[in-house]
Amino acid sequence: MTTPAEIIAQYDHLLLHDANEAATRLKVINDVLYSVLGWTHSDIAPEERVSEDRSTTWADYVIRTGMTAAVVEAKKVGVCFDNVPNTRRAQLNGKLVKDALGDAIVQARDYARKLSIPFAIVTNGDAWIIFPATRTDQVKFQDSSAIIFPSLRSALQDDYAEFYDLLSRASVISGRLEHELLGRVENQIEARRLNSYFKVGFSRVSRHSLFPLIEDAVTSAFTEDIVNADPDLLEKCYVNTPDRLRFDSRIKMHVARKESATAKAPHRPLRDKNPQVGSIISDAASRARPLALLVLGQVGAGKTTFLEYTHKIEAAETFQQRADQSYAYWMQIDFRTFSKEESAHDYILQALKKLISADPFLSDYNRCIKHAYASEIEELFKGPLFLISGEEKEKNTRISALIMSDYEKTQPYVEKLISYAAQNVPVFLVIDNIDQFEDEEVQSSIFADAMALARKLSVSLICAMRETTFVRHRNTPIFDAFDFDPVTIDPPQVLSVLSKRFFVARHLLRDKSGRFTAENGADVQVADLRVVIDLVQGSVLGSEIGTLIDVLATGDIRLALRITREFLQSGWTASGKALRIYQQTGKYVMPRHEALRAIMLGNNTVYSEATSVLGNPFDSRLAKTEAQLLRLFVLAAAVQYSSESNFRYLEGLEIQRAVREVGFGDSATTRVLSDLCSLRFMHTVSHSMPTFESNYIVSRLGGYIVRHFMSNMMFVENVMMDTFIPKELTWNELYGLTNQIYSSRDTIGRLKIRKKRVQFFMEVMREQYAPLRSESIRRGLPKEWCTDPFAAAANQLSINLEKAMHSAERNYGADAK
Repeated sequence: MTTPAEIIAQYDHLLLHDANEAATRLKVINDVLYSVLGWTHSDIAPEERVSEDRSTTWADYVIRTGMTAAVVEAKKVGVCFDNVPNTRRAQLNGKLVKDALGDAIVQARDYARKLSIPFAIVTNGDAWIIFPATRTDQVKFQDSSAIIFPSLRSALQDDYAEFYDLLSRASVISGRLEHELLGRVENQIEARRLNSYFKVGFSRVSRHSLFPLIEDAVTSAFTEDIVNADPDLLEKCYVNTPDRLRFDSRIKMHVARKESATAKAPHRPLRDKNPQVGSIISDAASRARPLALLVLGQVGAGKTTFLEYTHKIEAAETFQQRADQSYAYWMQIDFRTFSKEESAHDYILQALKKLISADPFLSDYNRCIKHAYASEIEELFKGPLFLISGEEKEKNTRISALIMSDYEKTQPYVEKLISYAAQNVPVFLVIDNIDQFEDEEVQSSIFADAMALARKLSVSLICAMRETTFVRHRNTPIFDAFDFDPVTIDPPQVLSVLSKRFFVARHLLRDKSGRFTAENGADVQVADLRVVIDLVQGSVLGSEIGTLIDVLATGDIRLALRITREFLQSGWTASGKALRIYQQTGKYVMPRHEALRAIMLGNNTVYSEATSVLGNPFDSRLAKTEAQLLRLFVLAAAVQYSSESNFRYLEGLEIQRAVREVGFGDSATTRVLSDLCSLRFMHTVSHSMPTFESNYIVSRLGGYIVRHFMSNMMFVENVMMDTFIPKELTWNELYGLTNQIYSSRDTIGRLKIRKKRVQFFMEVMREQYAPLRSESIRRGLPKEWCTDPFAAAANQLSINLEKAMHSAERNYGADAK
């Protein structure tokens, strides 16, 4: 590679011999662009054709990446740029745009405008002038500023760091030109999102739902608390079958699994037949040292439910309270009610104090408290209070004062009683939901205080946390205090969980009746409300709706329960008709499109990613039009890789290389990877935070986004409401179609406009995606990065749109209002 000093020497030689433009470009400008600034031959198109109004010219260089582009206009050595000011910045007016330099600036500007390229560079091999050529922020060209390096020695020697930081490939794809010349990298500054203007849904369908009749039962059955609080319901609802899906034939994608978060092979209660965790706990009394269990699982996998099941069902005999003998203690502390402003140490002690007060043995003076304080009382009356040791009344007063003082301080009282109990029976300190806060300092404090207390009192410790939390802390000294046995909670089968929850809801509605007003105004009496549960259960289990809930939950049982609850509340219409059909035929399936809409909207009337359980693949929310579809670009490639049977994971470094090659900086890629993981489209294999050092797998949801939802009218129609529309003409068309939809009272006519709007939106998104694909192909990236997810979805979307039209015409008639 040619060094800056060699380039300066070449320039001096060319200047001495009055070299032409070709020599200037070959021996100076090429070396500056390739050797110094790091541009590649894939980035630069020399002599690119510029045609407009039947005239054709040629731009000397066009630098183009997925992020941005610039025209370079080269003049030969010796062309005099007399007007170059001796300042780093100058406005594009006055002397700067006169004579030979001005002609070159205007020429480069015009090339850039014709090619819709934002930036231009003018150089004669010596001076380098960089400026914005095509602005979209209403700032006039003459009011813009250029950045000037008046000589080659300035660029490559005196001010090299500044020159490199402005024009190197790494800097440009990170947005340096935008930042320095426009004042910001973002170019999406207008409120071109439909949900900014249309705040309510356009649907005029009146919802006469049966839900109020079953609301209390559904709310109770589809939450964790009531089930975990009642041992009978807990036993009926507990699912010990893990989700084992490895290949989804619908989207033809292998569903890869995360690796274990611990070096030691974990117990897997939902997979392993033996040993059961309950038996490990029951045998704790025979162990030479206290037990230490680490219960790990993803968000919503059922860690709390597993703890409750272990305590109240599997090991219930161990913890059964007895009046005639001592028994083991399960002292569970739930940090869901913990506040960051509290002390974790005090929170644990106060919780233990409440558990002691509620326990018939630990709170009994004669059975427990006096024995826990026996040695201290004995020492007290052998020493300082010896003179009153024979006065029973005074003695009792002093003992009461001692115990009361400790009780008010909490810590000494709790420690004495638990230490005494632990001398005779196993005591389990169970810490749950310690990662309700992402604050690592708070989490560390909870770990440290729980472990220190367990060690001090010689009690067994069970800590439940997310795998991501453990991975974040596993190399800290905190975990050296105990030799933990890991227990991994695999997410159970979602549909099995829902089936059992419907059973509970049905049980809660036994002997209950109700009435509602149907959509035709009729007053309908329902003698047995369990029939409503039968109706809705049939629409969820074993149907497209059940699969939808399963996919969207991504193993998060808590989320699956919430989705189902919200869907049952608002995901269906024509309640009277539904009940009538079910009572006549024993079968009714709610419309799938209504289910998806209800799930995506939740309690809102218009889709917004911030409030929906389903993210938007069409907007990376980077406020940069060129990067808007980076989420989809990375996800589509990952899905393609996942189609191979030997796929294990996609390396973060591979993603970084591919996106860099296309022309985007690492900060954009980092943001996209973080969003893809938080939206549950992808996961890191090791449960770590997403970085370039991580390896990634696609979730089943991520596969459905690319290979199913992109051809679903309801999905596209909703996410478009929260998608930025870059071009003004496109925005006006989409806004106008949306206005027509809201204004129309003709059901069939409105659906035709909706169909047109969906097709138009997808064409716009496909056009916006095209540069990412073309850059991938042009740069020779692996085939997985060169696919067009819109082409794959287009045919099925067209079929689905036609089905929707036929269905509407069949149900409402061509002239329906």
